[in-house]
Amino acid sequence: MKKWLVGSIVGAILLFAWQFISWAAAGLHDKEFKHVTGQDQVMSTLASNLKEDGQYMLPTANPDASSEEKQKMMEQQAGKPYAIVMYKSSFKADMITPMIRSIAVDLILVLLMIFILSRSTNLTMGGIWMGSLAIGFIAWLWYPYTENIWFQTPIEKVTGALMDWFVAYSLVGLWLGFWLPRSNRVRA
Repeated sequence: MKKWLVGSIVGAILLFAWQFISWAAAGLHDKEFKHVTGQDQVMSTLASNLKEDGQYMLPTANPDASSEEKQKMMEQQAGKPYAIVMYKSSFKADMITPMIRSIAVDLILVLLMIFILSRSTNLTMGGIWMGSLAIGFIAWLWYPYTENIWFQTPIEKVTGALMDWFVAYSLVGLWLGFWLPRSNRVRA
């Protein structure tokens, strides 16, 4: 259990550190968010029309519309502009709560990774590193890339997530590749 605890704490720190570098220092995600010169007018329009926090796709059929009405709207929209808007009625500058939640998620991610990787009877540096990359690649394919397939999200979002996946899971995989076999030998 100590092996898993130490492995996951160090792994979570590595994930969290990479997230900071990726978003704050390296600028890998800078191109994901475009600037709108008329942003005050756009925000005023959004605030007067959106009554609750959430993600909106514009235009879209009323949820109460029939299947035929939804299909007709979709056909009418072909080739026309659309937008996906994530709207929050109040900006929160609090960084402490998201940081705590993020490190907790990172800890759980690495614990789950250790659980999966430790099922192998032959723990080697290369095997653990490749297993870690496979887990990260599955996660990347499942969300950022699939979101791009269905909603044509900007390629900058997909490539930023791809870099995050590769670097973060390489770091954690290398760490666990060093730690897990080493601690098994010490115990034996």
